[in-house]
Amino acid sequence: MEKNYPLNRLNTWKIGGLAEAVYWPQSMADLSTVWQRAQAAKTPVWLIGRGSNLLLPDEGLPGITLVTTSLRAIEWGEYSVQVEAGYTLARLSQEAGERGWSGLEFARGIPGSVGGAVMMNAGAHGGEMASQIISVTTLWADGTVKKLERADLEFAYRFCSLRGNAWVVEAQIGFSPGDREQILRLMKENISTRALNQPLEKPNAGSIFRNPPGDSAGRLIESAGWKGKKIGGAQVSEKHANFIVNTGDAKTMDVLALIEAISRDVQSKFGIKLQTEVAYFGEARGARYEARIEGEQSSQNT
Repeated sequence: MEKNYPLNRLNTWKIGGLAEAVYWPQSMADLSTVWQRAQAAKTPVWLIGRGSNLLLPDEGLPGITLVTTSLRAIEWGEYSVQVEAGYTLARLSQEAGERGWSGLEFARGIPGSVGGAVMMNAGAHGGEMASQIISVTTLWADGTVKKLERADLEFAYRFCSLRGNAWVVEAQIGFSPGDREQILRLMKENISTRALNQPLEKPNAGSIFRNPPGDSAGRLIESAGWKGKKIGGAQVSEKHANFIVNTGDAKTMDVLALIEAISRDVQSKFGIKLQTEVAYFGEARGARYEARIEGEQSSQNT
């Protein structure tokens, strides 16, 4: 366990203050034990994975922050795999493809962990996690661990019914037989498309807003004139308007303020209330943060 650990090392946005204490459980039993002890002591406890879809607070986190990246046990079956939450989704996709197993081609470029991908029903290129889930093992608020079948879960666009109720610590994922070369070629194409269209060169947390039905959040944000605009060190990407990048010194409140301003403006101009994809740990709200918005609309297309 490490004290006063920088949260900016635990998320892809590279933002956040100091965590009071950070611990990397080495097994699911270890995770459950630490969780139960923290709950019994009424110590705040937070659970995160690779932090690829997460905004952490400038003021840091009290209590214990549990990071699942050491939970990487994996067992391959017959066109299925049992894998712990901390396993990298992109790596799992690649390894399945190498076996000629189809089902996770869409996930090859997604930077998160398996647990986080299930919790948010991550998807891309027309695929999503919900279609591949057989069962999940979950950690509940009281520290108990339960296995749930796919039929016990509800999934929707970037939504899983476990959110706000439990955390995924292991998942069983199913595949179908496929042509190895074709699978690997498709994954390579997906990675190339991602690199072409997304600002991978700067710290970010992926798409900020969910696409509204029948439309694109990026299109709406760009049409509203937000490409390239900044608050503090947070900037709407010039490459893709549904990304907010850290230009080097972004604070949590910069990002929150930008999210709030974009949301209000898009709703005012188009009558559409954008819903965020990213999770946020903390109480602050961007609407309470006064900051100058810098930059003018870019003519560059998404």
